[in-house]
Amino acid sequence: MTRQVRTRAPGKARSPKALADSRLTRARILTAGLDLLAREGVAGLSMRTLAEALGTAPMSLYRHVHSKDELLSAIVAGVLEQLDLDLRTRGAWTDQAAAWMHSLRNQLHRSPAVVSILMQHGHYTPAMLRATNTLLGILRAAGFDRRAAVRAWREIMWSTLAFVSSEIRGPAFSPSFYMQAIDESQRVSAKALRADEVAEVVAHMPHLRTRDLDDVFAHIVKHLLAGLAAELAETASHREGARNTHARMAAGAR
Repeated sequence: MTRQVRTRAPGKARSPKALADSRLTRARILTAGLDLLAREGVAGLSMRTLAEALGTAPMSLYRHVHSKDELLSAIVAGVLEQLDLDLRTRGAWTDQAAAWMHSLRNQLHRSPAVVSILMQHGHYTPAMLRATNTLLGILRAAGFDRRAAVRAWREIMWSTLAFVSSEIRGPAFSPSFYMQAIDESQRVSAKALRADEVAEVVAHMPHLRTRDLDDVFAHIVKHLLAGLAAELAETASHREGARNTHARMAAGAR
């Protein structure tokens, strides 16, 4: 007697979309989102374009991230948590603050796509909170009171972020900008400039044509911190003078 072997009918093949959905994870979404952000910028990143990049439908993404804002926040958090911004060096507080600024700039260069999000949306993450905590600690130890420390922190943080954002985007005032502007003004009579209106620009053109962004940032750091240090010293001097005056008045009253 011949035994019949029953074979199971082959199942229906899964569609490419169903296969993509089965492999979809929050981590894959964030990685693809960061790649798309780097290529297209914030304006080019949407739930639709991200879904297309992943070979799925936008609704499938909403199971993992609820909105574009949540997506951007998660991308920024994922990038910044890989940064090592919590540093403290020995030496004068100005040296510590300078090291903090240079470290933030250097590490943001590794993920330029998130800089515009930080500037526009101000997403804060544990890594940035730790970095803020470190800098505020440096400023308080230097002698700034709480209000002055926060103001100095803002100057330092915003100066660094603004510089990085400008250099990553490609500053408008590039080495060729001034020459192009002068040439353009000569071609369009309505915008023509008199010689005296650009005399200083022309005289400084050899230096305007060259630019060392590392050197520019180093001098921004130097001048900003020197100004804060001078202000701190002036405040301390005023406080000391007020204490001495109060002590003399108290002694005279006795």
